[in-house]
Amino acid sequence: MNICFAKNLFAMQQTESSAGQVDVAGQLSSQMCSQYPEFECLGEDVLDALEGGRENGSFIKTDIVFDSQEEAFSFGRYYYRYIYLGKEEVTLYSFDENGKFVIYVSCGNPARAVSEHSQVQDRLSEVVQKCSTLGDREKAEYFYDWVYDNVSYDQTLKNRTIYDAVMNGNAVCWGYVSAYLMLCRNAGLICEPVYAGDHAWNRTWLDGEWRYCDITWDKSLGGTRWKFITQKDMDMDSMHNNL
Repeated sequence: MNICFAKNLFAMQQTESSAGQVDVAGQLSSQMCSQYPEFECLGEDVLDALEGGRENGSFIKTDIVFDSQEEAFSFGRYYYRYIYLGKEEVTLYSFDENGKFVIYVSCGNPARAVSEHSQVQDRLSEVVQKCSTLGDREKAEYFYDWVYDNVSYDQTLKNRTIYDAVMNGNAVCWGYVSAYLMLCRNAGLICEPVYAGDHAWNRTWLDGEWRYCDITWDKSLGGTRWKFITQKDMDMDSMHNNL
C-alpha cells in the first residue's frame, strides 16, 4: 500500500505490493479477508459523504472517527480493497483532531465515483442473484465462468480496476481477481486474493479446503488448468512458484 504523507495527515492510496511490506501500523488488506461488518457500514458512510460533496477535489469530512491511527489505516486499506468499486480515484485522509482520527475523503469527481460504484454493485448483484439457489461449489464455478467469459486481458496494462473488468470487460489480473473476489463475497463464500511477484489470483474455501483458481492465466492461455486446483497441486505448480 502506497501511503503519501503530508504535514498532519496521511493519504491512503489503493495499491498494495505483493510482498505486503509497509512502514505503518494497522492491518494489511490481505489480513482482512473475512468481512468486517463495522468497516462495511463505515464504507457506506464514505460513499454518503462523496454523494453529498459539493466541490470537486475538496476535502469532505465524514462522520467516521477512530481512536487510533492503526484503526484508521486498517479501515483505509479495507475500503480500497473490499468496498469501493469505482474507477474514479478516491483518496482517504485521517486528521488527528484532539487525539481522535477523523476520516476525510477527496475526489476529483465525487458524482462519477458514486455512479461507477453503484454500476458495479448493481452488476455484481445481478450475477449473484442468478445463481442464488445453487450450492457453494456451483456458485464458485458460476462466478469463475462468468469472469472467464466476460473479461479479456488488457494488453495496454492500463485498466486495473474492478470497474474495468465488470463494466468494460477488459482488465489486467487484478480486475479478474477483484471481480471474482467480490462475486464470492457477495454470495457469502470465503474467498481471498493471492499475490506473488506482479501477479494475483484467487483461492476459495470449498468443501473444507482451499481451492485455487487463476482466471487470468486460464483465459489468456485458453483452457481451465487452474480452475479450483488443490493446495497440493498449487504447491507443485512451477509457473506460480517461479513468480
